[in-house]
Amino acid sequence: MNFSIRRTVSVVSVAAVIVSVMLAGMPASWAQHQAADETGVKAASAAFYAALSGTDVAAMKQVWAHTPDVVYVGPSSKSIVRGWAAVEPAWEQSFAASASRRVVLTESYIHTDGTLAWEVGTENGTVKTKEGSERTIDAIVTNVYEHQNGRWLMVSHHVQPKPQ
Repeated sequence: MNFSIRRTVSVVSVAAVIVSVMLAGMPASWAQHQAADETGVKAASAAFYAALSGTDVAAMKQVWAHTPDVVYVGPSSKSIVRGWAAVEPAWEQSFAASASRRVVLTESYIHTDGTLAWEVGTENGTVKTKEGSERTIDAIVTNVYEHQNGRWLMVSHHVQPKPQ
């Protein structure tokens, strides 16, 4: 092999080794970041469902972003509730009508890109009204979270009953 070809092969080989080393380090770092984000989103989700099941308005205020672009569509919503100024009273009204509520998230799937995260799953449970009637919850939900000031906060909650 002449010198020029050996040199080209050597340069390509060294470049391949450098790229391989760089790529080998990236997935671990990315995977660690992804796992940390997913853990944070799971904690935010758990706080949301604790507030929802406890009909706790103060706790609900803690899990939501208080911005004009948040949205809420509940299982019996007839329209999209937009902006924290409208979402907050929607939760207050919903909780005021309930004597008790138990809601759990199952079949959860979370994806995050580091700034936004979405969680899709199934909500199951029961709601008892102050009038004494009870409603079963069997719904599909999409929750969207935004990473703000080191915390994952809900920016969208859309739940719809499963088709029967």
